[in-house]
Amino acid sequence: MTDTSVRNRQLLAATAMFQGVPDSQLDALARQARTLRLGPREALFSKGDPGDSMYLVMSGRVRVGVVSVDGREVTYALIGPGQMFGEIAILDGGPRSADATAAEPSELLVIERRDILAFIRANGDYGLRLIEMLCARLRHANELLEDTVFLSLPSRMAKQLLSLSDAVGERQSKDESVTIRMSQQAVADYMGISRESVNKVLSKWEQVGLVSLWRGQITIRSREGLSRFLVDDGR
Repeated sequence: MTDTSVRNRQLLAATAMFQGVPDSQLDALARQARTLRLGPREALFSKGDPGDSMYLVMSGRVRVGVVSVDGREVTYALIGPGQMFGEIAILDGGPRSADATAAEPSELLVIERRDILAFIRANGDYGLRLIEMLCARLRHANELLEDTVFLSLPSRMAKQLLSLSDAVGERQSKDESVTIRMSQQAVADYMGISRESVNKVLSKWEQVGLVSLWRGQITIRSREGLSRFLVDDGR
């Protein structure tokens, strides 16, 4: 195998779907996979496009979401290194259910649908892992819907910021603060609310020392303080 194929195999083997798969079974996928580079805000695919491949993020981050007819963006997920996406269309062969755009310079490993299906046919047990990935996304979608109905806006924001801090946060060495390099508009898009609503809550939290705000980033100063909002709402 070439150095590129070996690297691809190692990347695949580190994912939840392919973890534990013998190298011999991953060799074909590793050889067939190709690399794709995207610039910041470059579109990967749009809702309704043919779903002919699945992706593994090697570096960078990809935003998956939709844009309403009035131009409002809603972010479903921010996919980071080591994570896979695009699996829905792989199974049903239907069109893309959302848009995917690079949130920053990104490098992806692209696996064609025909190659994934051939792998599943040859290694049926691992097809269950793809179904598990879909179930996890469905559970997440259900949780977001439940939060929208039952949680107050401050509690939803606290939960979202804590989740983002775990997923993409950068811990500061001098203290336990965590910086999320996302604009308030990006957080608003992630939650499906207005930027004004996000700014109103964050400004109050900044005044009491829970967060600090800077252009294009939000720093959490007190995880414990944000967690209290979830306790107060019964979560």
